[in-house]
Amino acid sequence: MSKKKARSGSCALAGLALLAAAGIWGAVRLSMDDEKIAGSSNAERIAFINQCGWQTEPTHCDLTEVRVPVNFDEVYEEYNQLQLMQGFDLRPYRAHSVKKYTYIITNYRENGNSSDIPDIYANLLVEDGTVIAADISSAEAGGMVTVLKYSEE
Repeated sequence: MSKKKARSGSCALAGLALLAAAGIWGAVRLSMDDEKIAGSSNAERIAFINQCGWQTEPTHCDLTEVRVPVNFDEVYEEYNQLQLMQGFDLRPYRAHSVKKYTYIITNYRENGNSSDIPDIYANLLVEDGTVIAADISSAEAGGMVTVLKYSEE
């Protein structure tokens, strides 16, 4: 086989590899878009919270507009680390105003007991009908903030 034909074959293989890589990248991007969590309706938001193992009141108890800061301070960096653990990332939403839906959690237990526990909330940040962040937090000042995924204590 001549060098010209060998180069031609190598170029064709390289071209096919690039096409395959582009196809894989496109599929990955599509699957990432498919993984968006719907949050435009109350039913979608509650379904997501339920999917994570939590039960809530039938509707949110609070709705506020939140502006994600351009520059994250230490608290926002820690909060975003919590979001990254769940597959969310607030960095693309810097300077965006988003809706924060708060739901009362009704099945929270501490050491198997539900009495004498401060109110526990699920918070969902939603932009354009998509959940972009989520957490479970307590109502008390300086209380806990953790991932939405349910865990038995």
